[in-house]
Amino acid sequence: MRNLATFARKHWLTGIFVLLIAVTWAVVIMASGTPPLAGFLMILQGTFSDKIALFSTLNIMVPLMLLAIAVAVPGWTGTWNIGGEGQFMLGAMVAAWVGAVLPLNQGLLCVAVALVLSAAAGLVWASWAGALKTRFNINEIVTTLMANYVATLFVSWLVNYPLKAAGSAWAQTAVIRDPFKIPPIVKGTQFSITFFVALAVVVFFQYFRRRFKKGYEFTITGSNERFARIGGVSVGGVRLLSMLMGGAAAGLAGGLVVLGNAYRMKEGISPGFGFTGLLVCLLAANDPVAIIVISFLFAVIQMGSLNLQLLTDIPVEIGGVLQVVLILYVAAFRMLTGRKGRA
Repeated sequence: MRNLATFARKHWLTGIFVLLIAVTWAVVIMASGTPPLAGFLMILQGTFSDKIALFSTLNIMVPLMLLAIAVAVPGWTGTWNIGGEGQFMLGAMVAAWVGAVLPLNQGLLCVAVALVLSAAAGLVWASWAGALKTRFNINEIVTTLMANYVATLFVSWLVNYPLKAAGSAWAQTAVIRDPFKIPPIVKGTQFSITFFVALAVVVFFQYFRRRFKKGYEFTITGSNERFARIGGVSVGGVRLLSMLMGGAAAGLAGGLVVLGNAYRMKEGISPGFGFTGLLVCLLAANDPVAIIVISFLFAVIQMGSLNLQLLTDIPVEIGGVLQVVLILYVAAFRMLTGRKGRA
């Protein structure tokens, strides 16, 4: 009976919080000068009005899913990777450079090489923060957060000076060569197999956590470090490996965006994908399946915000407000239900 009452209370609270989120979103939209119902319809039209809108939403999911998993995998071991933004930028930079200069012409091989090197760039950039954590117990939140600024400024220098496209007035590299471009698979859109690659990576990590011995070591290290040590788990090695895997996922995201969408590296290629991915991961409680769902929700909000800006006087920044409202209510829900942030 007690379990039944707990179950009923949790689902009753879920319904209440969903209603509160909807009401608060309505108040925000109304305060911006647009009727709430009309605002909600415009947000949905931003994703579902036509195939271009829908596939653009799925394109936004690519970096969000991978940058969220870049936080989640280290999170399973009790480690924080806040450096996804910098790892993404370096992965994108490497893909753009390789795609512009590497003298290969076999399409599939070109894409594979560029993506592997992108993932390697993210892995390398995450490695030193992971090593400092495991060897000297230096707080990885500080090191990975600082690393974002170093990587972003370094990439900015590259696209403004040594790797800037000749004759370009913008801070951007030359367009990558055709063999490195991932072509769209739906005519009239930029939707390509990059979405399925990102989805496959997230599904793999779910399988890895549930079915692999190393995945179990990740989970037990994060939930009970002392028990893991007693059981013979190399806690430091597991945490370093999780950080490397997270960095590789973030670097891969950068490579996919360049090869499948932007076709070059440019300043401002990321509107904050790394930090949005962090929010997605926190809402998903490090669960890969939930990351897919929440990435879609965040992508819908982003596309809907653009549509609101086009059709009304509401600025696109309202999307960030709606996301923050969602985060606050989810945090409150977890506090009331006693659910931990780590899956």
